[in-house]
Amino acid sequence: MKAVADVIGVSRSNLIERLQGRPKKRLGRPPLPDDELVADIKAVIAGLPTYGYRRVHAILKRQALAAGRKPPNHKRVYRVMSTASCSIATLAALRGGTTVGLQ
Repeated sequence: MKAVADVIGVSRSNLIERLQGRPKKRLGRPPLPDDELVADIKAVIAGLPTYGYRRVHAILKRQALAAGRKPPNHKRVYRVMSTASCSIATLAALRGGTTVGLQ
């Protein structure tokens, strides 16, 4: 076993772990469901469509603290906004025009 580990360039303990096929223990807690956060984000964006994730997070944080809840993480707000198609609408898109130079 030692010769094989030396040739491959890994430790013997690592080689034994791989041969025995032990499942890796998952660290951390499971992710929270995003349904409630998506609904909150869409409610904020409905009235303020040009707000990005920073402003949306600030509003959600303020609302959560006023209600006595734990505020969402800013990285989670960014991830949910990008995956749930809640990205910011540009001012030109809201007006129906195009921006100069971006064609």
